[in-house]
Amino acid sequence: MAEDKKYGIQQTKELLDFIFSLAEAIKKSASDGKFSWTDGLNFIEPLKKIAPAIDDIDDVIPEVMDLDASEWNELVDYIQGRFDLVTTSTDGEEDDIETKIEEALNAGVELLRLTQIIKA
Repeated sequence: MAEDKKYGIQQTKELLDFIFSLAEAIKKSASDGKFSWTDGLNFIEPLKKIAPAIDDIDDVIPEVMDLDASEWNELVDYIQGRFDLVTTSTDGEEDDIETKIEEALNAGVELLRLTQIIKA
């Protein structure tokens, strides 16, 4: 008997969308070596994404723990379609999209922990 999936990946997508959007804003703002008030405009898009990412953040860990191969592939396709990610790291080593997604998920989990600490 096939095991029924308990969770989808919607909250995980929303969290990844926020994390990658925030990372892009930081990278763009820091690209000239200085930060000015006009760089604040780079953060409008991440700010729009924070509410959906945080609203159901408690659902992210169960979703990630319940990921199957097709959901993982869907996440990879989703992120590739939304963000122009460089696949070579600064040390010249290949840094694939899956590694970036795993790192973003780790950052998201840490964000979850931080929000839980702050709520307390």
